[in-house]
Amino acid sequence: MAVPRRLTMLSAVVTCSVALALAAPTAGAAPAPPTTAPVPPGTNQTGTVAPGDLFGVYNTAIDGLRAFGMQPFLYPTAAAYCLNGNSLGLAPAVAGAVPGPWPKTSVTIPGLDLSAVKAGQTMFTFVPYGLNQDGPDTTGMQVAWLNVTSGRGGLASMGPLSTILRAMIPPEVPVALRPIAERAIQDFFFAALPMGGVRAVPVDTGQGTVLAAVFGTVENGGKSCFFLPTVGITEVP
Repeated sequence: MAVPRRLTMLSAVVTCSVALALAAPTAGAAPAPPTTAPVPPGTNQTGTVAPGDLFGVYNTAIDGLRAFGMQPFLYPTAAAYCLNGNSLGLAPAVAGAVPGPWPKTSVTIPGLDLSAVKAGQTMFTFVPYGLNQDGPDTTGMQVAWLNVTSGRGGLASMGPLSTILRAMIPPEVPVALRPIAERAIQDFFFAALPMGGVRAVPVDTGQGTVLAAVFGTVENGGKSCFFLPTVGITEVP
């Protein structure tokens, strides 16, 4: 699917979700989550990366990032002894970044800001493949960044994608109705991204050329998987 079409769909999902929430006469319960997580492309039915298909998984992850307007980092990363079913138990992963405002949309609702990433911010995203769904511990991934234009830099902890999804729902939407919109946006994202281990964080990097490295650990069942640093460069207008 082409990037413009994907972003147009994202805009429609956000808009329709918010409109539904605002127009609903009474609070409704959020749809129940699927009982079985979708099997990511390039993985087998047990959720592990299929042997010999690391290259295909890498391309799928890159396509998933680009579909949302995110610039992939310069090279992939991996965690050894993390999965079963392939050499060294490698769990492949990629990272990417997108400057704000994001998502870019031509759809507007008067008085509502639909952007999850504001102008002057950069959202960093980490996407591993083959991991189980997240458990209670979603800490461990970090992004170290430096704005080489301004000289500012820092270290930020990345969190689960659900944190970003909640930020996409304007605060004006009543609390009782927010799960409806959150579920619609979550389903849209997970159609292109895997379920387990995805991490993201918006950072106030400011305008300029931003150099960043993403690294850290993700829990996969009873294993702690350490992902080596991957580096990217992002231009923030």
